[in-house]
Amino acid sequence: MNSQHTGNGTTASTGKNSGINSYTSGVPGDTEEPLMIHLLELRNRLAIVLIWLCLGIIIAFPFSAKGMLIVWKEFINTDIYMTAYSPLEWTFARLKLCFVFALGTSIPLLFYQLYRFTGKGLYPHEKRFFLKVIPVSFLLFVFGASIGYFIVLPVMFKYILFYSGDMATAQLSVQDTLSAVTTILSGFGIVFQLPLLVVLAVKMGLVEYQTLKKQRVLVYSVIMAVSLFLSPDPTFIAQIVVAFLLGVLFEFSLLLIRLF
Repeated sequence: MNSQHTGNGTTASTGKNSGINSYTSGVPGDTEEPLMIHLLELRNRLAIVLIWLCLGIIIAFPFSAKGMLIVWKEFINTDIYMTAYSPLEWTFARLKLCFVFALGTSIPLLFYQLYRFTGKGLYPHEKRFFLKVIPVSFLLFVFGASIGYFIVLPVMFKYILFYSGDMATAQLSVQDTLSAVTTILSGFGIVFQLPLLVVLAVKMGLVEYQTLKKQRVLVYSVIMAVSLFLSPDPTFIAQIVVAFLLGVLFEFSLLLIRLF
C-alpha cells in the first residue's frame, strides 16, 4: 500500500495495493466499505424493525377485543350490532387494530435503526439531531392518530354515515368498519411524519431548501394525490382534512429547516 505525506506531517493511505477502500472520509472513524456490506447491514436493521412490529402485534392482541368494543361504542350507534361475514373476520379485525399500536411503536425504532446505519458517517451535531428525531417521531404519530380519532372519525361515523338510517338499515361489517378506523389512524400517524422526513432530506443533501420553496405547486399537487389514497372516506371529508394537514405540515417543515 502506497502512502503520501500530508502538509501537517500525517500519512494518508492511497489504497492502490488494496482491494478494499480503507481510506476515511471527513468524519472521524468513518471508513468506506463495499456496497454489499452496507446492503446486508441495512437488511438486518430493517429486519429488527419488522420483528419488533410483529412483537407489537402479538403483545397488543390480547387487549384488542376490548379495544374494538371501545371503538365501536365510541363511533357506532350501540343499537347496531357487530356483523361478521366470515369465520376469521373477527380475528382479522383485531389484528388490524393491533397493527396501529405496533406501527406507532415501530416508527421511532425505524428512525433509530437508520441512525445506527448512518451513524458512522455523521458529525456529532448531526448525531444529536438524529437522536432528537426519535422521540419526536413517536409524539407526531400519536398526535396525528389523535387528530384522526377525535376529529375525522366522529365526522365520518356520527354525522355523515348514519344520516342514511332513515332510508336503510345500517348493518356494518366488523372488518370493514375496523379497516376504516385503522386506515385513518395509521394514515394520519404516518402523515405527521412529513416534517421529519423533509428536514432529514434537506439535512442529508437529498433535496435543496430553495428547490422545495420554488416547487410548492408540484408539492401541493402530490399532497392532493396522496390524500386521496390515505382515507377510505366516501364523503371526501377525511381526504380534505388530510390534504389541509399535509399542506400545514409542509410549511411547518420549511420553518423547521430555517430554524435548525
